[in-house]
Amino acid sequence: MLRWVLLSLVLATQATAEGRPQGLLWSETDLPRTLPLQIKSAPDRDLYIVLRDAKTGQDVMGAYAQGGEFFRLLVPPGRFEVQVALGPAEDWEGGAALFGPETERLRLDPPLDFGVTGYARKGGHLIDLRDLGDIGQKSLGICQRLALDFDSVNTAPEAVRPGVKPRDPMEIPEFPEPKYRRVDRICD
Repeated sequence: MLRWVLLSLVLATQATAEGRPQGLLWSETDLPRTLPLQIKSAPDRDLYIVLRDAKTGQDVMGAYAQGGEFFRLLVPPGRFEVQVALGPAEDWEGGAALFGPETERLRLDPPLDFGVTGYARKGGHLIDLRDLGDIGQKSLGICQRLALDFDSVNTAPEAVRPGVKPRDPMEIPEFPEPKYRRVDRICD
């Protein structure tokens, strides 16, 4: 009997944990999601975030962020209105009812632009919602460059022997082709 009670408690705990999502919930676009949107939030409020296309008014993506946790979402290129519903985690009722009748709602104005800017810079945004009286927003970029993979061109040096002239490096037919790797970094 005790086993059944413990099993019931474990299953009930798992069911409530599954009711509180984290991350991307849905997407209505075929465009690649490669541009950063990072949100900082207070630990006492969870967030339901919707990106709406500023031109068409169509909802493009929806995501859920647990309050106080690191949250980054990769979004497609475009200009989007960012709409946020906030509330306590225990009040979450799903995508239709959100956090119930006490749901706080806000919309960032103006819409935010996401796209590749400059040379290999993925331009996104960082939004700070920890203080709703003073919402912070700044650009956030991921820069990319190619770096030589030194192991791809590393060759064993020839042993220098007395009386033998070293070969010209340009005449070595087995010289390997250099390979490169992509390096990403936050650049804002």
